[in-house]
Amino acid sequence: MLAAAVLAVPAAATDGDVVDQDQVRAAAVAAAPDPGYLKAAEPAARAIAAEFKIPASVTAAQSILESAWGRSRLAVQDRNYFGFKCTSAGPGPVANGCHEYPTTECTPECHPTTASFRTYESMTASFRDYGRLITTSDHYAAALPLAGDANAFVTEVAKKYATDPSYADKVIKLMQDNDLYRFDAPQP
Repeated sequence: MLAAAVLAVPAAATDGDVVDQDQVRAAAVAAAPDPGYLKAAEPAARAIAAEFKIPASVTAAQSILESAWGRSRLAVQDRNYFGFKCTSAGPGPVANGCHEYPTTECTPECHPTTASFRTYESMTASFRDYGRLITTSDHYAAALPLAGDANAFVTEVAKKYATDPSYADKVIKLMQDNDLYRFDAPQP
């Protein structure tokens, strides 16, 4: 397992009192690429690819989208790069705790609420929880055989991962614009 890489970056415009993943995703799409984030995320994404057979490009791009390049409140304070919530059973086998935040839920009407989000000891742990979730949940089983095609893989994952109908397109754009497919190639 790789050593933990923790980013100490200032929170972006997403650091208000409410955790709003839609705002975080919008900030990620609007932000200029952050080479420092990519440098920190690459080893974690490659480790997940090796352990779980998930395209590193997808892991990195989803972390960018879900954490606004590591600047979201969840990423900065709790090293949660995917917006994962705790369940009624607790944080799960990888996270080290839960942190409650005001948030907005849409079920289907949007309303304010409080939710418990997972906390992690490191970026690597957050990425590892992502790998574990994608490979153990029946929701994503149809994506696993597509791991050799990052675009097809994330298109399938997006069907259950997010309610945003353009979620896969956003992840693919991040992969294309930042040449994240290079993370899928063997290192020289």
